[in-house]
Amino acid sequence: MAGHIAPLRRRYLGTLLGLAVGDALGAPAEFLSPDQIAERWGVLTEMVGGGPHDVAPGESTDATEMTLALAESLVATGRFDPEDIARRYLEWFAGGPKDVSLTVRTVLLSLRAGTSLDLASRRAHEILGSPTAGNGSLARCVPIALLYRSDADVLRDITLRESALTHFDRLAGWACAAFNDLVAEALDGRLRSSLLAVASHYDDEDARVSAALREAAVAEPEEIHSSAAVLDTLRAAIWCTVHTQSFEEAVVLAVNLGNDADTTGAVTGALAGAHFGLDAIPPRWLQALGSRERVLDAATHLADLAGVPA
Repeated sequence: MAGHIAPLRRRYLGTLLGLAVGDALGAPAEFLSPDQIAERWGVLTEMVGGGPHDVAPGESTDATEMTLALAESLVATGRFDPEDIARRYLEWFAGGPKDVSLTVRTVLLSLRAGTSLDLASRRAHEILGSPTAGNGSLARCVPIALLYRSDADVLRDITLRESALTHFDRLAGWACAAFNDLVAEALDGRLRSSLLAVASHYDDEDARVSAALREAAVAEPEEIHSSAAVLDTLRAAIWCTVHTQSFEEAVVLAVNLGNDADTTGAVTGALAGAHFGLDAIPPRWLQALGSRERVLDAATHLADLAGVPA
């Protein structure tokens, strides 16, 4: 990563590396409350490993792994290919990952049993018998923003379609679409100035999403929470990014919210990486990141495919 790299490309690299860093930093704190994190570490600022999935220091979880599966599909096929993406998700799942959300697990089990791709997320929704607007598709959707950022309509359409592979609840899809819009704005250096305009776009699509974006702009710290619910994660990621002055500050705030700390860290890391850029990510975190080379390779190829100057 040394040497001259054009500014936009550095933001591309920062986006995917930021996601993986946030995921790995937050993984040991998953399911802990903020008070439990404070009791154990004071403020969690280092990749310590451990947690409910006993990750090694710098080891990422399903957020990074599914993001890489999506990114590598986009690179290999040069386009959004749902069948290829699903195949890669199934291959990852067959390897026995440490962490898989209930919604994603149910969809992949259904696909493995022979359910068609266009029915699997609906079937999972029916099986679970409860709302499935979790944050699983939000955690992995950012490669679509990296490839399609120059065409807003295509970006939103493909983001919705990708989310629907596992999340039948349309709220998850609209949250992903709004997030990818914000990532696209961040890549162009306009995150803070465009936040309310992006929110307005979703007034007619899903007012819950537009409200979450507006709330993130003005919320007090005690109003921001981490959970597996997609709007909580979206709101937290935006708030942590736009109310801080550095990548490190944003991601540390996110993971110390606890609860779904790895996913909140990952989503915040992606947005903050797009906003602050590669050079803002602390070298000590990058050096500890187990998936660093694979993530860097995927981000580089997506930038190439998108025609981003080197």
